Amino acid sequence: MSRSVNKIILVGNVGRDPDIQQTKNGTKVAHLSMATNRRMPAGVEPQERTDWHRLTMWNRLAQFAEDYIKTGDRIYVEGRLEYDSYERDGVIIPTADVSVREVVLLSSKSVPEDEELEAAA
Repeated sequence: MSRSVNKIILVGNVGRDPDIQQTKNGTKVAHLSMATNRRMPAGVEPQERTDWHRLTMWNRLAQFAEDYIKTGDRIYVEGRLEYDSYERDGVIIPTADVSVREVVLLSSKSVPEDEELEAAA
């Protein structure tokens, strides 16, 4: 069987405070949005476009997000891209979600170094 890779790296700004939930068995999960910007050439003036990404963090990463990550913070994340879909009003809506394995807070209040190291999953 051949080896494959599914890895995504993003650096951007948090669009909303993490939404913290717990599964039925008590596992903590955090959902948040992240914006990245890119320049697009358009005529004489280049335009900037914002792409929005859905992030999911589990267990210790979810706790880290709850304790330290807020709207507007600049973060670095590594994870894998997962595709799914759901149905709304009879229409199938595709989704893409980043399952985060590592997060580094690049701005905001200071985080103790040992906490930031523990945030890697």
